[in-house]
Amino acid sequence: MKRKELLLLVILFTFTIMAMFSTKAEAAGAVKLNNKKLVLEMGTERQLNVLNTTDKVKWSTSNKKIVKVKKGLLTPVGVGSAKVTAKVNGKKYICRVTVADYSSMSLEQKEVVSYALKHVGNKYCYGGSSLTKGTDCSGFTMAVYKKFGYNLFHNAYQQMKDTKKVKMKKIQPGDLIFYGSSKKNCSHVALYIGNEKVVHASTESTGIVISDYDYRKYVGVGRVLKKATYPPEETEEENPADDDSVTRTAGKK
Repeated sequence: MKRKELLLLVILFTFTIMAMFSTKAEAAGAVKLNNKKLVLEMGTERQLNVLNTTDKVKWSTSNKKIVKVKKGLLTPVGVGSAKVTAKVNGKKYICRVTVADYSSMSLEQKEVVSYALKHVGNKYCYGGSSLTKGTDCSGFTMAVYKKFGYNLFHNAYQQMKDTKKVKMKKIQPGDLIFYGSSKKNCSHVALYIGNEKVVHASTESTGIVISDYDYRKYVGVGRVLKKATYPPEETEEENPADDDSVTRTAGKK
């Protein structure tokens, strides 16, 4: 009987100690970054912190041409996306940083571009149109513009047909760039964000990414926005043979 009582006391003591350590661990919290994803504007800075630790942190960035980091202070350098890593006791904590330049944009352009950039790093899914669970290229542009009341078809070729034609030299942030072997074989679409960059749902392995606008052959440019204020354009005669994009405007709700 005494052995059983002693055994019960040992078990009770063990569970008590375990509960105490668990409570302390919960109070302290897990080591983590205060942000896992950020969109920064050129000309600004942002402090990234590692929470719940006093140990030494080693900071690094995957692309110094996009963002620099010093003691967690993020300084945007160029438009694009990079991963900032905080290494603590051999373990890595990563924040995806996307840098944008809104300086020459109208309010509506900025709203569309910033909303699109929030989803950089999310999944690609063929046939999908969810900005968080997975989307393909035309589903991405469709979903982004749906947020602002514009109706686009879930098809790159149809989007090219239904948006207003724009020459590449007059492209503006928010415009769509279409890619393929020819106009009739348009198979991909991306959203232009300025600074010769696009954001698009690329492949299953890369997801939603930022690329150079000419990373592959483009066949046209289309404009969706109607209320945005664009810089004045020089008037010139249009040459039908030089038409490098599309002809109709997308409908808005």
